[in-house]
Amino acid sequence: MATTETELPVLTSPGAAAVAPEPDEVEYPEGHWIAQSVGHGDAVRQAATALDYYFRERADVLVAMELVVYYQHGNNKLRLQPDVQVVFGVEHCGSRGSFRIWEEGKAPDFVLEVASPSTAENDAEHKAREYARIGVREYWRLDPAGTLMQTSLEGYVASAGQYEQVQPVEGTGRGGALRSRVLGLDLRSRRQAGVTVLVFIDPRTGEEFDGRLEEAERRRQIAEREKQIAEREKQAAEREKQAAERETQVAEREKQILQLRLRALEERLRALTAQDPPTERDP
Repeated sequence: MATTETELPVLTSPGAAAVAPEPDEVEYPEGHWIAQSVGHGDAVRQAATALDYYFRERADVLVAMELVVYYQHGNNKLRLQPDVQVVFGVEHCGSRGSFRIWEEGKAPDFVLEVASPSTAENDAEHKAREYARIGVREYWRLDPAGTLMQTSLEGYVASAGQYEQVQPVEGTGRGGALRSRVLGLDLRSRRQAGVTVLVFIDPRTGEEFDGRLEEAERRRQIAEREKQIAEREKQAAEREKQAAERETQVAEREKQILQLRLRALEERLRALTAQDPPTERDP
């Protein structure tokens, strides 16, 4: 099962403590998303799919794509719509139409924005400030085109209400991977069919996954088969060990029986010798 690191403080905006829903005259509509390009859509969907797959066994982790975040009660104009967000400690509810910080009690923990020509500047400036202000612990940006940012992948971690850039992991040999302490994963970019997509790496196992479910499923099946083969080999080795132990026990019993028979013969010989001592012959 997936695990996360929790050393970072949880930053929340004022009034973010969860409150019971009350009648509200203000409507908070669901968001609408249109991919800026095929590559942009592929990058967003694959990242969301990869994270959803990784946290699939945890009911307290929300992974959402293009879910609107409202962060001021009573004001539906103040909203953000991350391409991908991950929130720990909340119910993974499929009926959630938006994410309202005052009801959830916290901001998203991880946010990914996939750049496009029309959004790259806004992602770098306005959204970065707003995400930091409402308490998003990590903010990441991916450039699917490879021409909109200085590097194809950037990560930022919250520190004193501002973001500090994540530096590459040293000594991993993973092509400049960046570590997300919130997710407990290493992240790097990779070109795929002319598009830069996000690749996740589990630092505990070295497993890589990028949201292509058929590939992840293939690797899972291979790992399962290898596990089954290893289990069969272990069982065969255990059977051989037990057979060898039985053979040793049989040999030990046969040895003990032979020793008992030998002692019995020796005692019988001594008894016969004592009953019929040898006679002396005249010279």
